[in-house]
Amino acid sequence: MLQFIALTVAFAGLLGCGDRASAPDVAPVPVLTEAEANARTVVPLTRTVSLDKSGVIVDLDFDLPPPGPNADPTLVVGIRIEEQKAKAMLARSGLLVQGGLPAKIKLQRLDGTQANNVELTRIGNDLKERISLGTDGLTPGVRQESVNGAMLRDAGLIEQGIIYTVLSFGFTVDPPPGRYHLRVELLEERPQLKNQQADLIIAYSGKSK
Repeated sequence: MLQFIALTVAFAGLLGCGDRASAPDVAPVPVLTEAEANARTVVPLTRTVSLDKSGVIVDLDFDLPPPGPNADPTLVVGIRIEEQKAKAMLARSGLLVQGGLPAKIKLQRLDGTQANNVELTRIGNDLKERISLGTDGLTPGVRQESVNGAMLRDAGLIEQGIIYTVLSFGFTVDPPPGRYHLRVELLEERPQLKNQQADLIIAYSGKSK
């Protein structure tokens, strides 16, 4: 597991860099402030959250556009962490993945006055098995995941020189564009995570999925 995390942390570090050799010269997108990012309601989006206490950390409505040209139509709900150094990222990723982060995730598609539950799937311990979260949305923790860096850059949610890693609670494949509601509730206290900045992230997966 640690070897897997190390490899994916190395990959995640590339997320904020992009393919500058092949990309045309365009004006860089200004990076959103924390307040601006927390006010964003269109995917991809992030919300600053605390992971040390139990309870609801996110309860929001958002708009889901179609995936970008280089994105996979898989919508990921997870936690994004950032660090300056790969070694520090490896330690934080390992703490979250191995320590567990049990939660209840409820994703609904809003259609007029109706709210229809969207089934989420999580990655099993062997990193191959795919397990439905079920109607209660219960998941024992998070697993490493990749998300589309181009859409995050275009939204101003990536800062150059920062290492980002996304840890997924669950995902859904090919959700139709529209209006959605997400509620995330942490079920246990994790005092060792106090004062460790993290974001709840909703984003499309990368093409490698």
